Amino acid sequence: MRKFTPEQMLAAFELQQMLYDFAYELDHGAKDVGRFYAEDGAFRTGGISVEGRAGIQGFYDKRNENVKKYQKDGERTGRHIFTNVRVVFDAADADRATIHFTNTNFAGEGPAPVQGLGSPSAIADGVMECRREPDGHWLFTLFAPKQALIGEDDFMKLMLALNAKK
Repeated sequence: MRKFTPEQMLAAFELQQMLYDFAYELDHGAKDVGRFYAEDGAFRTGGISVEGRAGIQGFYDKRNENVKKYQKDGERTGRHIFTNVRVVFDAADADRATIHFTNTNFAGEGPAPVQGLGSPSAIADGVMECRREPDGHWLFTLFAPKQALIGEDDFMKLMLALNAKK
């Protein structure tokens, strides 16, 4: 069983809260999701590789444009459920940590409440590498989810196909 120092316990709590705040931002439009990333942060999943805070924000801005273009009433309702959260601190650097978690994503076309969901849109093994900045705030340096299961969500499949072409 792992042991935490009091400083690590506080940092683990901060990192978990940042992860949950990130999920909330994703679920409510991702209009300022870039703020969670370091300037040199990266987002990598499947065939997608996006570098830098501005690039990551641009990725989500493009996704929002696709929602308006492809979804009923130009809206999509989704919820990211992050469970099995584990924080692992870098043994050599107290200002670095990795968050491991399970991301269960439910989403559907149109405004809330969306009805008739049969299964999650996707379930992924999440990995967030984090760095504490000189001002004491933690930021993500890498978000690298690995899809474990993909449900019957046509929009999710479309976005995966569009991004695979890049």
